[in-house]
Amino acid sequence: MSITLNKFLKSKGYSSVKLIFLVTKHYLIEAKVNGIDGTFILDTGASNSCICTSLEDKFKVISKESKEKASSANSEMTNTKISKSNIIQIGKWEDKINLISFDMNHINNALSQKKVSPIDGILGADILKKSNSILDYKSNKLFIKL
Repeated sequence: MSITLNKFLKSKGYSSVKLIFLVTKHYLIEAKVNGIDGTFILDTGASNSCICTSLEDKFKVISKESKEKASSANSEMTNTKISKSNIIQIGKWEDKINLISFDMNHINNALSQKKVSPIDGILGADILKKSNSILDYKSNKLFIKL
C-alpha cells in the first residue's frame, strides 16, 4: 500500500492550502496580512513579498520610503516603500514578515485583460523559504510546515 504525498506531508507536520490556478498560469492564494483577508499571486520568482501601495491602509501597513528598486519581468519600479514586522497568516501558519509596497496598477491592468480580478499583492520566495513550503503542482496545493 502506498501513501499519498498529502498524507505523507501531513504526517511530517505540514498543512495544506488550496491554490487557484488562473487563466494567466499564475497561482492565486488567500492570506491574511495584519489580520485582514487578501488575495495574492504566489510567485516563486519574486524575492520579496509585496503589497499594492494603495492598499496600505486596508492592511494596516506602516511603511517608509525605500531606496531599493523593485523589478518585474517587464518593468522596473522606483517608488517603493518597505514595511517591517507585519503578521502574515496562510492557512494555519503565521509569522512576521517585511513587505515591499509599490503601485501594482500595471499588474492588475494586465490581469483584468484576462478577466482576472485585481490582486492585493504578491507572496514571494521569502515566505516560501520561511515557511518551509512545498508546492505541489499536481494537486494545486501549497504545503506549509507548522
